[in-house]
Amino acid sequence: MKVLEIKVVFESDDLEKAKKEIGDVFYDFGATGLKIEEPLTHKNSLDYYKDEKQFLMVENAVSAYFPINPYSERRKIAITEAFDNKFQDRDDIIYSIEFFEYDEEDYQNSWKKYFYTQKISERFVVKPTWREYEPQENELVIELDPGRAFGTGTHPTTSLCIKLMEENISSDDTVIDVGTGSGILMIAAEKLGAKEIVGTDIDSMAVEVARENLALNKVDEEKAKAYVGDLISVVKDKKFDVVVANILADVLLILLKDISRVVKEDGIIIFSGIIEDKLDEMKKAINEIGLEILEIKADKEWRAILMKNR
Repeated sequence: MKVLEIKVVFESDDLEKAKKEIGDVFYDFGATGLKIEEPLTHKNSLDYYKDEKQFLMVENAVSAYFPINPYSERRKIAITEAFDNKFQDRDDIIYSIEFFEYDEEDYQNSWKKYFYTQKISERFVVKPTWREYEPQENELVIELDPGRAFGTGTHPTTSLCIKLMEENISSDDTVIDVGTGSGILMIAAEKLGAKEIVGTDIDSMAVEVARENLALNKVDEEKAKAYVGDLISVVKDKKFDVVVANILADVLLILLKDISRVVKEDGIIIFSGIIEDKLDEMKKAINEIGLEILEIKADKEWRAILMKNR
């Protein structure tokens, strides 16, 4: 099967707003995921000399992928018209639209050239399996091959979550990661000393990728297990010292009651994936359920919340 990439290259004084607006148009046409490109602020020196020309050419861009079928040309026209209707009369964004065709296998691996080793917290470094990196003293390196699952560790929502985990997970804690994605939070919990880690995700592909990444990081399969299913079906009467969930705010609001039931008394809950506009709604729901907010971390328009079950 062939795949069509529709890529919007843009410049704007408010890059985050522009990315969200472009993404909203793609989602309206049924896109299930986006690729975000931006000029890199950090690059491993080993990679710089290998890919210098490519590094210098990276622009701000958002891409979506669609199967190529008899409706592809009509879709290209409709999406182009949608962007023109939204942006052509505005002076706060300059954009162009590009189209590329890939064989499915090439498409699945094309994004890897944009994924570099990055330090995302005081101690944690995320290293793609195809890169080289020599860790510094006290650094904890996570080897990651995210495949088609969300969670490279470089997105603010994931790094915010890991920063709170780093500051609050103690040796011998039990941890559950709700919506585990690539498994990066499970791996981080194990490296911080957690004695038992459970991950859940309704996406079977994500769970498969998470299990591969756990094995890649030599995490004992008896200590950390990823399951396909929602929180209720996977966890019955068990309670955990720490619950982490890096999911969009609307989903967190739906899951809040169930998540609060699986945390021990005086245990902690870490939420990330909360857009700034949803923060007040999330805080209100947390207070109504009786959890205590201890800290809120911010990165750009994203927020992460640390709570305690009193």
